[in-house]
Amino acid sequence: MPGKSKTQSVPSEPELHGRLTDRKRASIVQAAVEAFQQYGYLAASMNGIAEAASVSKRTLYNHFDSKEALFVEIIEELKFRVEQLPECEFDDSRDLAEQLTELAHSEIDFFTSEDVQALSRAGLSRVLGEPDAGQQVDQRFFIRRVTTWMKKAQASGCLLEADAEFAAMQFVGLLRTFAFWPTIVHGEPPPSRRKRNQIVAQTVEMFLARYAVN
Repeated sequence: MPGKSKTQSVPSEPELHGRLTDRKRASIVQAAVEAFQQYGYLAASMNGIAEAASVSKRTLYNHFDSKEALFVEIIEELKFRVEQLPECEFDDSRDLAEQLTELAHSEIDFFTSEDVQALSRAGLSRVLGEPDAGQQVDQRFFIRRVTTWMKKAQASGCLLEADAEFAAMQFVGLLRTFAFWPTIVHGEPPPSRRKRNQIVAQTVEMFLARYAVN
């Protein structure tokens, strides 16, 4: 993000290599993530990204014709990470709070991981400067697996009938408020295991108070 004096963590090339099979392409995206975090999207330059990636400007433009294309690639990389998460299957034979607790910990572990935080900071560096760019990011995609779980829990009669997507946004939003945004916006360290347990327990309690079928 703009104004950061220290280089933020950035996904390593092997981490990016899972989807970006071209080694130079992965290096370019890695350099863009770092540049967007350090200088901000608007101030980062294609020349600087090419230099950091140790590629020629011609090679850079062969892969990405603009910073806009790099921003899109970063969002796609985040979506790829979401797609690799295990399915969260609802089981009507198990305790509802126990399942929500597992789901909450899975979400927190995901969005507090260093590579996801780095990609998120890089993407946000543009959205904060150009709010309209945020319209390119489908937030529903990032809560899709939680929404699916909510729908199955509702169908089983364990949760009240409601807008499942809205309920998922509330659930994930509570987790992000305390475990994601303080790190991204204020530079706080990721919450400790004890703090995560507290966040999860209170989130699950609040959610069930609203949606659980008595």
